Amino acid sequence: MKEKDEGMWIKWGRLPAWQKILLALVSGTLLGVLLGHRAVYLKPLGSIFINAINMMVAPVVFTAIVCAITSMNGDRQRMKRLGFKAIGLYTVSMAVAAVMGIAMALLLGPGKHFHPDLGGASVATAQAAPALMDMLVNIVPSNPVNAFAHGNIIQILVFAVLLGIAINLTGEPAQPVAKLFHSFSLVVFRLTSLIMSFAPVGIFALMAWVTGEMGLAALLPLFKLVATVYLGCIAYSLVFYGFTLAYVSRLNPFYFFRRILGPLLLAFTSSSSAATLPLTMKTAEKNLGIPAEIGRFLLPLGTSLNLNGLSVYLGIATVFAANMYGIHLGLTHYFTIVVSIILTCMGAGGIPGTGIIAMSAVMTSVGLPLGAIPLLAGVDRLNDMAQTTTNVMGDLFAATVISKQENELDLKVYNEGAEPTDEKTENVVV
Repeated sequence: MKEKDEGMWIKWGRLPAWQKILLALVSGTLLGVLLGHRAVYLKPLGSIFINAINMMVAPVVFTAIVCAITSMNGDRQRMKRLGFKAIGLYTVSMAVAAVMGIAMALLLGPGKHFHPDLGGASVATAQAAPALMDMLVNIVPSNPVNAFAHGNIIQILVFAVLLGIAINLTGEPAQPVAKLFHSFSLVVFRLTSLIMSFAPVGIFALMAWVTGEMGLAALLPLFKLVATVYLGCIAYSLVFYGFTLAYVSRLNPFYFFRRILGPLLLAFTSSSSAATLPLTMKTAEKNLGIPAEIGRFLLPLGTSLNLNGLSVYLGIATVFAANMYGIHLGLTHYFTIVVSIILTCMGAGGIPGTGIIAMSAVMTSVGLPLGAIPLLAGVDRLNDMAQTTTNVMGDLFAATVISKQENELDLKVYNEGAEPTDEKTENVVV
C-alpha cells in the first residue's frame, strides 16, 4: 500500500503545472458540489495562497524590472540602436494590446452578474480615481520604502526603472550591484516557484468553497472570460500586426501570417515562448528573410520583454475582476492599468507563474482585490495557449518591422519564399 501511495505521489510530481491546476479545478469543483456549504472549511487554505501571492508581488516585480533594464547594457553601438528601437516598438505594441484587451472586456462584459462573496472588496473599498495631474506626480515615489510598505506597484515600477538606468549609466563600478540584483532575482524567483507549487492546493480549496456556495453556475463566467481572451488576441493580431505591416512597413501581412504557421502551432500547443524559440529563429531567417544577427538578438529579447498576448489578457482579467466585485473604473484607472501592464510585462518574462504574478501587480495598482486570481488560475492554461501564440507572433512581427526599417530585410525571401542568399543563415540553432 505504501509503495502504491509513493507511486501516486511520483506520478503527481511529474505532471506539468497546468495539469495539476486543471485537476485541482475539476476536483475542487466536484468536492464543492458534494459538500455544499460545508466546503467553507476549506476557505482558509485558499486565503493563505492569496496572501502568499500578494507577498511576492513587490519583490518579484522590482527585481525583474531592474534585471531587465541592466541586461540591456550592451557594448556594441548597433546592438544598442536595435535594442532602443525594439524597446520602443515593444512599448507601443503592449500599450495597444492592453487597450484592446480592456476595450474587448468592456464590450463583452466578462464577470458581470457574477458576484461571489470572496471576502474581498465592494464598491466602497475601491480606490477613488485621482486627478490626472496628481497621478502623474505621484508615480514618482518620495519614499521608496513607503512604496514597498504600502504595495504601491506603480511607484515600485518607476523606482526600479530609474535604478536600472542608473546602474547602466554608472558603468563598470556598478557591475557588483547589477550582479547582486541578478543573484537576488534568482532567489526571489525560486521562492515564487515554491509558492506557485502550492497553487493546486489553493485553487482546489477555493474552487470547492466557491462551488459549494454558488453551485456550478460559478464556472460559466470563466468560460466567457476565455472566449473574450481568444477574441481579443485574434482581433489584436489581425488589426495591429496586419495594419502596421501593411501601412507602416509596406509589407504584405498575408505573407507574414502564412510563413509563421509552424512556430505559432508549436507555441499554441506548448504554451512556451522559450520552447518555441529555436523554431522561431529558424522561421525568421528561412521564411521571413530576417538577417541572422538581428533575429538572434531581437527574438530572445522579445521572449522576455515583448508579451503582447499577456498584455491583452491582463487588460481583460482586470476588467473581469472589477466587474466581479462591482467596482467602477474610471479613465485614470484605465491609464494606470495600461502603464502597469507595460512595465510589469517587460520584466515578467522569466518569472514562474508569470500571468498570476503580473495580474496581481496590475490589479493591486488600482486597488482591486486579489480574490479573483485563483478563479482565473483555474483556466490559465486555456488562456496561456492564446497568449503564447500572440507573444511569439509579436516577436516575429517586431523583428520583421525593425529589419525592414534597417533596410536589411531580404524582400525576395519575404515576398517569394526564396532561400536566403546569406550563408550565415545556414547556421541556425535548432
